[in-house]
Amino acid sequence: MVTKRIRTLQVNGQEVDTIGIPIHWGYEGLTKKGFIANTLTPFVGDANTQTPEFKAFLVNVEKV
Repeated sequence: MVTKRIRTLQVNGQEVDTIGIPIHWGYEGLTKKGFIANTLTPFVGDANTQTPEFKAFLVNVEKV
């Protein structure tokens, strides 16, 4: 999801954007059922609390 509501951040002189993915409604396709956004998120968690970190992670988006 691309929106101008969240401005670009400047971190150490580099522009950093925030990317949003709608997670509450999944797409039910022919080959796979479920929430497509959950497939994109890494299955990692906090080492101390074992809490999954599905809501925030780093991505690298490049123009193809």
